[in-house]
Amino acid sequence: MRVAVIDSGLGMVAYAAALARMRPDLELVLARDPDYMPYGLLEPHQIAERIVTVASACARHDVDAIVIACNTGSMYALESARARFEPGIPVIGVVPAIRPAGATGRPFAVWATAAATVSDYQTGLIARFASPELAHRIPCYGLAEAIDSGSSSLVADAIARAAAATPADTESVVLGCTHYGLVRDEIVAALAARTGREPQVFDSPEPVARQTLRRLGLAPHGVSGGRPGAVVAVIESGRPGTLPPQLAAYPAGRLLLSRCDPAEKIS
Repeated sequence: MRVAVIDSGLGMVAYAAALARMRPDLELVLARDPDYMPYGLLEPHQIAERIVTVASACARHDVDAIVIACNTGSMYALESARARFEPGIPVIGVVPAIRPAGATGRPFAVWATAAATVSDYQTGLIARFASPELAHRIPCYGLAEAIDSGSSSLVADAIARAAAATPADTESVVLGCTHYGLVRDEIVAALAARTGREPQVFDSPEPVARQTLRRLGLAPHGVSGGRPGAVVAVIESGRPGTLPPQLAAYPAGRLLLSRCDPAEKIS
């Protein structure tokens, strides 16, 4: 079976890698939208249009499911994408893991893009699943863009700024942007230095991968190991593309590169 994983930038990488680990036999189509990245700068209707455009390019590769591996994209485009492609092609979105963080009853931080931090969507999730006074909303200025650049120094600077803005009573962190899981270890280290404790991390690549497999009627296997699924196509803003060299900066990116189809060379 073949699954498309899409985002404006490299946020799709951790989600594609999670699928590859759970089902090494899956074929993957990776799609990003560099012409319009970041989606947080667009109007909601533009985000919906971009997601549907990129997903349509993926659908031409005979995919069996589409994962919108972007919180902003899922927020504003999931309904439009499902109306366009379902029931023939299941469309799976992502939701920040605020519910399990709120269930701890302890102070937690939601690290997200500036646009997502002030969105009604995030406000609603916190109101529904947590005590608002325990939820610290942290805008991570420039972190997604730094991750896309592959620059460790830019990533370190953006993480340091977000960590400095995170209250010292924080016990866990929700990674509210799909990019952030690529630098999970660096975020944990920065918050441990800030708070004096290693925070629990709530992220969603594995739950989204399991949901995708459920929609496809597949059972996970090889969850703790195995080779990643083959990358059979790369799409950039709806066009045939190549894998960017920045993927090599991240373990999940290297995992995908190791099983890239020979026709899909790194740019």
